[in-house]
Amino acid sequence: MSLEPADYVARLRAQAGDPGREAALRRDRTIRRRKIALAAGAGVLALGGLGVWLADVTGERPPYEPFGAKTVREEIWPLEWPYSVDMPFRNSPATGWAEGADGIYGEGAVPAGGFTARQIDAVLGDVKTLLTETGVSERTLLGAEPVPALALLDPRGVDDAVRKDMVTRFDPEEVYLDESGIRTRGTMDYEVSKAGELVVRADYTFVYPLVRADARHEVLPGVPEVARIAVRRQMTFTSRGGKLVLDSYASEVGNHDCAAPRDGRLHPLFAEGRWRAGQAAKGSAVDMYAEKRVLPDGPGHCVTPTVT
Repeated sequence: MSLEPADYVARLRAQAGDPGREAALRRDRTIRRRKIALAAGAGVLALGGLGVWLADVTGERPPYEPFGAKTVREEIWPLEWPYSVDMPFRNSPATGWAEGADGIYGEGAVPAGGFTARQIDAVLGDVKTLLTETGVSERTLLGAEPVPALALLDPRGVDDAVRKDMVTRFDPEEVYLDESGIRTRGTMDYEVSKAGELVVRADYTFVYPLVRADARHEVLPGVPEVARIAVRRQMTFTSRGGKLVLDSYASEVGNHDCAAPRDGRLHPLFAEGRWRAGQAAKGSAVDMYAEKRVLPDGPGHCVTPTVT
């Protein structure tokens, strides 16, 4: 049946004036809202079921064990996840540092206090040799004694604890150095003292990427886990009689197992140990990269770092 235009307009006017029309519209809106809520609830239940299924399949996973690592680019992995040989310096300030001995250098020498630039360069060179042979040399890291470098020191005033701490070593049966190499950064400057002697100050941080020697711990198939140890040393020398007289010495090591036997070697904490150490630290972690921070006096302070 068709309606004439005049009749259609009359019917619309009649419906608009119907006192039950507004109530009918409210009922219709209520019904539609309930349908939307039920649909959303079904979606939530479906997601909840997926979550229950995932929990059943994967179990409770500690934060240091990556889940679905293959689907996420490593550069955006959470801090708690392990480092790998693919990105050994991920999330580290040392990423762009110089490698090995290239990061150990002093300011350009100029004549001062009766010393020629050549004389000053020679003393700065001795300090660099000492730092390089004790902290970067692969032979030393594997256990060799850097005898020529330590011979640069005046033995007076260097006790056994300091001499032992000045040398970085690892157990080759436990770990080996990742091929990406050591990262090094710091400062070396000098002045002539009131006594007319040349004084050199050195403040350097060494970051070592290490892989387990047993090769059983992999982040992904064929991708071994990496642990980083950071060592910072602050020292002051006076050049006297052709030797370096050690005036002050302080050092700090981060991400080393502080409970390990004191065997003259550093033992890195991998992801699980790093996370547990952070839990135990309860806010006492330190920033080993704070350039102006003065270390507590003395050798080998073992700390929990904010990051290595």
